[in-house]
Amino acid sequence: MATAVLLTLGALACIYVYQRNSSAARDDVAFVPGPENDSFLTGNMYTLAASPSDRIAMTWSKQYGGVVRLHGVLGVKQHVLLISDPAALRRLFSSSSSFDLSSRNLASFKSLFGPGIAAVEGADHQRQRRVIAQALTPIEVRGMLDPVQAVSKNLRSALRKTLLESNPNGPTQLDMLDWARRVALDSLTMFAFGVPIHAIDAPEKIHDILHTFDAMLEDCLGKSSTLKYFLRETAVAGIYPSLLGIALTDPTFFRSMIGATKRLGEFSKWVRATRAEQDGSGNGNDILSLLAKSKAPTEKANKGESKYKLADDEIRAQIGMVLFAGHDTVSTTLAMFLTDMGRFPEVQAKLREEILAKQAEVGGEDVPFTQEDYESMPYLNAVLKESMRLNPALGQTFRTNRSDDVLPLSEPIRGTDGKMRDQIAVSAGTVVVVDIASSNRRKDVWGDDADDFRPERWLKEDAVLPLTKTPGVVYGSVLNFLAGNRTCPGWRIAVLQLQAFICDLILGFRISQVPGVDIIREFHGVTIPKVHGNPVRGGEVPLVMEAL
Repeated sequence: MATAVLLTLGALACIYVYQRNSSAARDDVAFVPGPENDSFLTGNMYTLAASPSDRIAMTWSKQYGGVVRLHGVLGVKQHVLLISDPAALRRLFSSSSSFDLSSRNLASFKSLFGPGIAAVEGADHQRQRRVIAQALTPIEVRGMLDPVQAVSKNLRSALRKTLLESNPNGPTQLDMLDWARRVALDSLTMFAFGVPIHAIDAPEKIHDILHTFDAMLEDCLGKSSTLKYFLRETAVAGIYPSLLGIALTDPTFFRSMIGATKRLGEFSKWVRATRAEQDGSGNGNDILSLLAKSKAPTEKANKGESKYKLADDEIRAQIGMVLFAGHDTVSTTLAMFLTDMGRFPEVQAKLREEILAKQAEVGGEDVPFTQEDYESMPYLNAVLKESMRLNPALGQTFRTNRSDDVLPLSEPIRGTDGKMRDQIAVSAGTVVVVDIASSNRRKDVWGDDADDFRPERWLKEDAVLPLTKTPGVVYGSVLNFLAGNRTCPGWRIAVLQLQAFICDLILGFRISQVPGVDIIREFHGVTIPKVHGNPVRGGEVPLVMEAL
């Protein structure tokens, strides 16, 4: 191990000298203010990765502004930009932007999921995005409401049964992150693949797939050590000497990736085999059925036939990607929403009143809500948006530009060279961290109370004003679903699920905090909620639940 480390350091020392002599000649990145270098090996990047929640990123953004220069990992990139400035983000997500996922990100997604939408770029990405968008139009999403509501009702019944069995006379403490993961998985497999998995009723039978991604993310993106983080980063960047070092010092990284890939392959086979038993049709309205209708020979389309088609391997690749993008994000968002309801009982009570009023309006509890019913409840949507704004499931994401570019700034900054700049020239290959958490809390966008939980901000007449300041986002004014060509294509069904789950849970239960327990969000690619001071692997959200 020592030999591997020495080889790595020797090779990278030469790269470091080259970086210092060639950096900043073509751009302004080195002159952007930012924190001091924390480590010769990892710069500020391990500090960012190891920070609980988004705390350090938000601290830097408040201290240095909407564009912050970070020191990168030795041998990978000398400087990195942490960005929450609205004007810079608009440019970064614009249709003419040169910023996209890095080649290492694309390769990682391809090795894990196959040639799906997350693993391709250019024309292939545009083609896949068009096909998936056709399967997730408002009309198609409306057709997925029935299975979502059926799963939501099952959650309500199973929770009530559990509470009565645990304590017939009063409230009971439950891990609501576990329940959120179960309902999210049951819902997703129904509307996405048209097959039931019964996670709510028998979670022990599907434990591996239920915890595939939170286990993998914690192993591969969790806290380790400066040296392990350095070896990981240089290995995935393709610097040869570190491959031996990472294999020797952090085998968990490889075992977890291999295990996740294996479980995804087995899950994909199960989905396809189960659908075959149902004549291959799923339930007819599920995403996989809609994508299958687009399947065509890989050659040119026939006359009059759409050229936007998916090949068999591309359709199979979407299974793992939909599971990854749609499961942990929805479950984390729901769990943090319930945490907010425990923290703010007055908000919970007001929300319950609105849902009860809507229930009476449509004809009673036996009449299911329509999508229009959910959308017509202003307080429901205000509370959901406010919880999402303060608790993004994805706190940060990385981008790299393929050609030289210029990022405009909403506010000029004074560089370390003393010059005032209203734009930042960035050379090709610049690594950018999109700081979603800080963007969602900017005081120049949200007001001086940007850090406060206040749903009423969404009910004001000027609630749309942030839309003029933030990038072109699809839901409210928050970056939770990203923007531009990598916007989450399933955002509509994600919102619909959350609305349905929330209505059933708020009507069925009173939610309270566990005294002395504070929930934080640890960032592992996707945030994982944990108990502050007593975190457990995989996370947990203990709340006191009382059946109404």
